[in-house]
Amino acid sequence: MSRPPSVADRIALTDLVARYAVAVDTRDFAALREVFTTDATLDTGRAVRAGIDAIVEAMRGLLRYEATSHVVGQHLVDPSDRGADGLVYCTAHHLRGHGDHRTDKVMHIRYHDRYVMTDHGWRIEARRLEVAWTDETRVG
Repeated sequence: MSRPPSVADRIALTDLVARYAVAVDTRDFAALREVFTTDATLDTGRAVRAGIDAIVEAMRGLLRYEATSHVVGQHLVDPSDRGADGLVYCTAHHLRGHGDHRTDKVMHIRYHDRYVMTDHGWRIEARRLEVAWTDETRVG
């Protein structure tokens, strides 16, 4: 895609990013598989996961939290040789603990994405997570 992304492409890519957040927060790992290509990579800054099975396994690590909430903000999309590149801002809450000993770990994230068009629509081919900063507060 050397041309600017169309309005329809931008809507589809915005939806794709939202589907990732919903799949992660609802622990819908089948839906998560529909967001990435089968050979996608996920770079968390600590490790690079290659392939959809490795990505889903990494996301299962979120089960250690009582709940998560990924709030997606601005999303920039630019054309690239293979499809489109994206920059996504996200605030991700991670609730853990019980009773009066609960904490909310809040990560302020920038996702650096590469999107490709597949037979099933747009998918994330590569995602690099950049944590801008983290806050942890006591709740409850």
